[in-house]
Amino acid sequence: MVYKVEGKKKVFLDSFLITIVLLLIGFSIGFYVENYRTSSVIDSYRNYEIDALDLKLQNYYYQIMDGSSCDEAIEQNFIFADDLYSQGLEIEKFEQAKQISDEIIREKRRHVLFKTELWLNTILLKEKCGKPFDTVVYLYSQNPGNNAAITQQKIISNVLKGVKEKKGNDLVLIPIAGDIGLGIVDLQMKIYDVGELPAILINEELLLTGFHSEEEILSYL
Repeated sequence: MVYKVEGKKKVFLDSFLITIVLLLIGFSIGFYVENYRTSSVIDSYRNYEIDALDLKLQNYYYQIMDGSSCDEAIEQNFIFADDLYSQGLEIEKFEQAKQISDEIIREKRRHVLFKTELWLNTILLKEKCGKPFDTVVYLYSQNPGNNAAITQQKIISNVLKGVKEKKGNDLVLIPIAGDIGLGIVDLQMKIYDVGELPAILINEELLLTGFHSEEEILSYL
């Protein structure tokens, strides 16, 4: 009997020690992950500040430049548009995986601000350089509300991707969440009479709502 009791104590002690070790490992991993995420957020914010200043300075430059700088300015504008598109794909992965956190929402809002400033810069470039390319701004809902609306937005998005592939650098495509709570986006929507989402604004002149085919959109460019 004495041997059995000691054996049970030993099993209990071993289990207790294993539990403590696992807890310590878990705590260490959690601490490391949290520190890594915090560091990533700080790095992301610093990069955001740099990119935001870069865009702002580009805007100032576009206001004072003359026609001789158009080719270089347009090239730089397309480079930034491509970078924003790549960043948007990363955010989209989290959204599709439904890994939506406050951090992701903040990143999405920053991204929308970038794209809106890109849009403003693009308008300015077109005025300065004689409208050398087309713009298509796709204003969609961040919270469509039902499966039919989600499906409709996905279809429109795919149609516009097809339009972009056909037009290449003759087109700047700018998808923007119109209901993410940003004053500048609300202002732009009011200026161009965008009363419902999703909507497609072509060259700041033609407003389309509902579904439109790739061929129809191309005919307006």
